[in-house]
Amino acid sequence: MESQSLELSCSPQQEYGSLRGLHLYHRSAQSQTTLLSMAVNSEAKVDPQHRGRLQHSEGLDSLQVNVTISHLQPSDTGLYMWELSYREDSVDQIITSTQKVFLFVERTGRSCQCSPSYGPVILIIFTTAALLLLTLIWLAVEKCVKTRHHLRPQPPVPIYEEMTRKQQSTGNPQNNHEAASHLEEVNFPVYANPNIRQPQDNYYACPRQLALRA
Repeated sequence: MESQSLELSCSPQQEYGSLRGLHLYHRSAQSQTTLLSMAVNSEAKVDPQHRGRLQHSEGLDSLQVNVTISHLQPSDTGLYMWELSYREDSVDQIITSTQKVFLFVERTGRSCQCSPSYGPVILIIFTTAALLLLTLIWLAVEKCVKTRHHLRPQPPVPIYEEMTRKQQSTGNPQNNHEAASHLEEVNFPVYANPNIRQPQDNYYACPRQLALRA
């Protein structure tokens, strides 16, 4: 939790030889930082960003080194691990301690102190969103109504009207034929009355005899 403290400890292993150096690392998702560095005959070095919050006790010649980080912040979230340097028979050996601690610093809940001017802005945003939603709904309903009106089926034609229409369509050719015959009779009255015949030239009639002069 934010503003609390973290206590870390490391116990050197005597079987590896004499402890010559010690480093405390903090590894986050972005980078790795050396929080504390201790070496023989040297002054301990603390990371400048943690100075004042990081306290350590004992030295390299002790059986345990303790480190306390106070006033934790969300940026302190990450993995904490120790690195130890030993020397035995003039041979240096660096060993990473198995004592690793993962820390997650949760931000403490704080009440939202919104500015009074945010109220009208939020109201305007919600009003605009509501008007836009109503406009979209109205357009969708109008389009649906037009589509249904366009696809509305035609009312069925009564049976007697359908039969009358068929009779008219069937009788039209006969009426046209009668009209054509009547027109032919008018144009050619010879065939209107079969009893009336036009005189024909008689090509076999006897020629008139010429009067002989005495």
